[in-house]
Amino acid sequence: MSKVRVAVVGCGGAATWHASALASASDFEVVALVEPSAESLELFVSRVPMVAGVPTFADVEQMYDAVEVDALAIVTPHTLHHPIVMSAIKRNLHVLCEKPLTCTSAHAREIEAAADAAGVTVMVSYQRRFDPAYTYMRNAIVAGELGELRTIAITCGQRWLRNTEGTWRQNPALSGGGMLMDSGSHLADMFLWLVDKPVESVSALVDNAGSPVDINSVATVSFAGGVQGQFTVVGDLATTWMENVVISGTTGLLRYETEPQHPWRTGRVTHYRDGGIVSPLDLPDGPGVHNSWLAAIRGEAPNPSPVGGAVRVAELSEAIYQSAQQRATVTLNGR
Repeated sequence: MSKVRVAVVGCGGAATWHASALASASDFEVVALVEPSAESLELFVSRVPMVAGVPTFADVEQMYDAVEVDALAIVTPHTLHHPIVMSAIKRNLHVLCEKPLTCTSAHAREIEAAADAAGVTVMVSYQRRFDPAYTYMRNAIVAGELGELRTIAITCGQRWLRNTEGTWRQNPALSGGGMLMDSGSHLADMFLWLVDKPVESVSALVDNAGSPVDINSVATVSFAGGVQGQFTVVGDLATTWMENVVISGTTGLLRYETEPQHPWRTGRVTHYRDGGIVSPLDLPDGPGVHNSWLAAIRGEAPNPSPVGGAVRVAELSEAIYQSAQQRATVTLNGR
């Protein structure tokens, strides 16, 4: 197959990594940039000089009329994802969408049905599905190395409230929510991916900490089969970063933790098993987001981050907000 022609839709800071990776990959060609802000476009091209000279457009409809594309990489504010993804599916285009795929489970299910009917690949950029530590934990659980799962606790934190002040991320009309909907979405995906059982009930507390959107949230989650979960998001963390995971089973325990002043890529997983400790220090790197998207588009491998996962993240997020608002436990008929 020839190169996959990609349009990058949304040219803010988060798109820098995607555009750089796609422009430098031999199997992709960035053929269009879509961004309504001329100032953002200029800054973006200065950060990613490899896309200098690529045609630019104010919206996707203009782009569709002028450029032939095979796929979209969507990195816009959250509430704009759904209509752009749907427009791509209607044109039989493949999609890589930043998290969250949508801000509602209804929109996520609509995308899932449309993508299945069209036979296109829609992949959500949940990067931790490709992180070797999380992949190790997932494989250990699937292989039964923890025995029967009992509990999972995930805590993530950032100086999010301060760092996103004055940006679209604290504007509900564009963000669809706060820290839970933004960085927390990655860990919500891991919470569900690692357990891989339907959610039965959610009881949650949410604090906006003076912001128009949620900043801190704590949820107690009951999974099918009796697994108990605790999911905590801290958006006004006093330090740079926190990301901790503890998973217990009848015969083993997994712990993942990061240094509080460093990004999540410095994390380390420890595996307690059979009375001893297994600390995998040299975990192999995975294929990465963009190579995995390419393989899924070409039918060479399954989609590693399909829309079904995004549906479940949206359902969990909705249940957390609903439980906190109603001050009651929310029951789900999850998948």
